[in-house]
Amino acid sequence: MRGLLINFFPAVLSLAAVTGSQAADTASLDAGSPTVLITGSNRGIGLAFAKYYAEQGWNVLATCRKPEAAEDLKSLQAEYPKVRIEQLDVTDHARIDSLAEKYRGQSIDLLVNNAAILGPLPQQKVGGLDFDLFQKVMAINVYGPLKMSEAFADHVAASEQKKIVALSSGLGSISSTGNMPGFYYYRISKTGLNMAMRGLRTDLKERGIIVALISPGMVGTQLLADSGWTGKSLTTETSVAGMTQIIAALTPDDKGTITNTDGRTIPW
Repeated sequence: MRGLLINFFPAVLSLAAVTGSQAADTASLDAGSPTVLITGSNRGIGLAFAKYYAEQGWNVLATCRKPEAAEDLKSLQAEYPKVRIEQLDVTDHARIDSLAEKYRGQSIDLLVNNAAILGPLPQQKVGGLDFDLFQKVMAINVYGPLKMSEAFADHVAASEQKKIVALSSGLGSISSTGNMPGFYYYRISKTGLNMAMRGLRTDLKERGIIVALISPGMVGTQLLADSGWTGKSLTTETSVAGMTQIIAALTPDDKGTITNTDGRTIPW
C-alpha cells in the first residue's frame, strides 16, 4: 500500500503542475481582448495578419513550424506583448491536438487557416506527376485546415465572434481555371479546401460558428514568385486590409460564397 501511495502522489503532483502551467498560459492572455489564432504566421500573409491584429490590440496566437527561425515574428512579439508564438506544423495532428488542449477553456474569436504550399511545379504536370508531392500538398492545404477547425471548434464556439476563415484561391475555381495547364495539386487542394469549408459551415452553423472562404488575390509572396507570375501583385498589407474588412463584416446570414480581398465573389 505504501508503495502505491509513493507512486500515486508524484503522478498527482505532475498532473497538477501541467494543469497549473496550462492555466498560467491562458491566464496571461488579456481577457478583455478578442483572440485570433493564425497558422503559417512567420512570413507573407500570415505575418501580415498577425501584425494587423496585434496593432488592433488582439491576443494573437501566431503559429509556425520553426519559431526559432521566425525573426520577423519575434520582432513583432517584442513590440506587441499580446503576441504569443506557438510551434505548429499543420500536418502534425498530434501537435494540433496538444495545442488545442493547452488552450482548453480559452475562447478564440477567429481562426485563420492560412498555412499553405504551392509545391514544385514540374512535379504537377503530365509526364512528371509526383504523387508523394500530391499527398504533401493535400496534407497542408486541405487536411490541415480541416483538422485545425475540428480541434478548435469548441474554442471558437465559446467566443464572442465565432469565426473560422480559410484562405482559398482563384485557382481553386473550376469555372475560372478550366483552360489553365499544370498546377494540378495546388488547384485540386484549393478546390478540396472549398468543399471542406462548405461542409464545416453546415455542420458548425448550429453552434453559431461562421465559416468563411476568402481569397487574398495576387499577393507578392514567395508562393506567387514560385508560381512564375510576373504581372501586378498586391502587397501583403493591402491584401490583409481587404480580407480583415470582410472578416469583420461576416454574419451567420452570409451565403458562404468565396470572396476575393477586393470584395468580388469568386465563382465555384
